[in-house]
Amino acid sequence: MADPNLTGVLVIDKDKGPTSHDIVASLRRIIGMRRIGHCGTLDPLATGVLVLCLGRFTRLNRWLNGTDKEYLATISLGATSRTGDAQGPIIAESNVRPPTEGDLASALEALTGEIDQVPPAFSALKVGGVRSYKRARRGEEIALKARRVRIGSIDLMRYEFPELVVRVQCSSGTYIRSLAQDLGRALETGAYLADLRRLRVGNLGLDMALTMDQVFTQHKSGQLVDAFAHPRQALGELDSIELNPDELVEFTHGKAVESPSLGGMQRDICAVFDSSENLFGIGRYENGLLKPFCVLRSHQARA
Repeated sequence: MADPNLTGVLVIDKDKGPTSHDIVASLRRIIGMRRIGHCGTLDPLATGVLVLCLGRFTRLNRWLNGTDKEYLATISLGATSRTGDAQGPIIAESNVRPPTEGDLASALEALTGEIDQVPPAFSALKVGGVRSYKRARRGEEIALKARRVRIGSIDLMRYEFPELVVRVQCSSGTYIRSLAQDLGRALETGAYLADLRRLRVGNLGLDMALTMDQVFTQHKSGQLVDAFAHPRQALGELDSIELNPDELVEFTHGKAVESPSLGGMQRDICAVFDSSENLFGIGRYENGLLKPFCVLRSHQARA
């Protein structure tokens, strides 16, 4: 039976090779818990931060997955890939003129900000109820619609043709493979994503991530719970509010709460805590009241 204390948010440093679902399946076997989900898929060839929710915290997926992301991407110019990454097949372009750093700077600047991006055909998006990558593998033509994403910054870290390394900060839903392909078109060289490492999901970075070997070792020694991210850090992009015990009783029973603490609310959605930093759920601020949106635990009234 799974340890009931193993409920929360765990940050994994994913290796190259396994899918995000493979990581979830491995963790289920290690700790004996079924209720585990991941926030934000990483492709098999990508490494780095994969956020996992355990137990009742799986209900927080929409807020954790909707945060900004940061990546270190290696892009190869002078060739294209059917999949947009190193899985290929890779097709070399002919008569390619190596771009100057000035060319790169201009192209990267044009890709920064609010842009319309077409997701790659080899993605997990569903088209007619079927994953796009499954249709693409069957040789079907996929016409995915462009969607608005935000590229906060693209910093050129290293460039030696045909390879460049960039650090990208972007909104949720951004495909770095598509960004690499767009760069190749802008430079008229062709390009594909050669390597990708996710550095951060919201406030959760590699500094607090465990490898799967470390997960196994810490679980065996009973220390895995110490590696969980604090809910306030995990939900750091949301406003937060602290309710007193009587207010928490109302909140956890599905009732709207009127509290003096609501005066400092800046946004309509907030994380709800008690004075001991326990997360009780997500609330929505409407018409001067805090209404329960997602309740994670119960609370008993004071005697």
